[in-house]
Formats: sequence, structure tokens, C-alpha cells
Amino acid sequence: MSAEKQLGITVSKEENFSEWFTQVLTRADLIDQRYGVQGFIVHKPWAMRIIKEIYKMFEEELEKTGHEPVLFPLVIPEEYFEKEKEHVEGFKPEVFWVTEAGDEKLDRRLALRPTSETAFYSMYSLWIKSWRDLPLKLYQCVSVYRYEKHTRPFIRGREFLWIETHCAFATHEEALKQVEQDMENSRKVIWDKLGIPFLFLRRPPWDKFAGAEDTYAADTIMPDGRVLQISSTHDLGQRFAKAFEIKFVDKDGKWKYAWQTCLVDFAE
Repeated sequence: MSAEKQLGITVSKEENFSEWFTQVLTRADLIDQRYGVQGFIVHKPWAMRIIKEIYKMFEEELEKTGHEPVLFPLVIPEEYFEKEKEHVEGFKPEVFWVTEAGDEKLDRRLALRPTSETAFYSMYSLWIKSWRDLPLKLYQCVSVYRYEKHTRPFIRGREFLWIETHCAFATHEEALKQVEQDMENSRKVIWDKLGIPFLFLRRPPWDKFAGAEDTYAADTIMPDGRVLQISSTHDLGQRFAKAFEIKFVDKDGKWKYAWQTCLVDFAE
């Protein structure tokens, strides 16, 4: 009898990868899907132990390259999303909105963070005033929330865990070097330590991150032959800097907009 049958797995990955994968996660006691809301799973102890180790690997590489840890609020005011046109158009269809507290209607809608650019950059406009404030390189390990139509545990959920960085620089050259460093940091963890092969590919304009100038994403092949994105780094140019008025006085005494990047690595 095969190990899969001994564990009570009733399908093969060749027959139905989605069902096979879910059964493996369940039999391994990593998750419980009986929470009652599609796309939201219970992460059981062994799953969280694994995720904590993955977080630790990424954090070590990020801190070696000058990133500092922070924690931003879960909720993002709607007006923050409205500041960058392409970004809001890309993410609004997936946003969960908080509209009530107790029996009272809120005076404005609050988004459960689908991604954190607008949260970070609302504060960067307050923190960055001089060339001495740059580079600014921060990261956080958090849950994000998106209203996905089709879900699968650890692959596509409505709540999932990731690590994200948000960096600001005085020049575009520095920002582009950060994009290269992002890809190298991801390689050290995903390929070298976790043993997952992938390719970093430049996304075409129609598939780039909403609000970015350029996106480079790491794709791996799953057992069913489909492609899964497991990391991405983005050259944001000055789009968000101009939308959020992230400006600084340079060494020449002139006001200039910052150049920005962001990175996402998935912890599950």
C-alpha cells in the first residue's frame, strides 16, 4: 500500500491536483478548512512553525541589507487608495471594506489591507524631508486580504501571510539596484534554503503590479504543470511619490521626488 493510501488520501495529484493537495495538507495536520468562510483557513501548529522559520529566513536576509522591521495598521482609509489611479483600479475589485462598528455606520470606508503601499506612503510623506532621511528601507510580516473568487489553501486564499518591503531612494539608480538586491535576497531563501526552483521574469505591461513602472516576478512550476508566482519586486518609479507628495531637499538644496521600490515574498 502506498504512503498516500495509508494516510487516507483518495486521489492522486495526476487525477486532481487541487483535491490531492488539500488532502495532503489536512492529513499532515497543517490546516483545518472547517472554519466556515471560503478562503479563510485555520493554520495549525506545525504550519505556523514552518511559516515562522520561513519568516526568519527572509528577515535575516533583509536585515543584512539594511531593512528595518515595522508594523502598520490593518485598515487603510479609502482616500489613500484614491491617490494613485492605476493602483486603485487594480485592487478595488478585491478589497474587503469595513463600513460599520457596532451599530453605527462609519463616516468613511476602511479597507482591510490587500497590499500596503498606500498605508506606508501616507507616512513616508511625513518622514522624508531631506536627503539625510534616505534611503528608507522598511519591512513587515503580516496578513493581507483579497476577495478571491477561487481559493486553494496556501496557494490562493482570501487571507494569506507574506513579508513585504517598501523602500525610498534619492535616485532611480539606487532604486534599480534595490530591485536587483530583492531578487538576490529571494533567491537565497526560496532556492538556496527552501529548495524551490524558479525564474524571475519581467512582467509585460498588462501583467505588472498596479501602480508600478516595472515588475519582476518569480514563477515556479507546480506538480500539475501550472505556474505559481512566489515572489515579486517592483520598480515604482516616482508614481507613488508624486501621488503622496514624498519629496525631499537634496544636497543641491532643491526639492525632489523620491524613487521607490517594493517587494513581496510569500510565507505560505
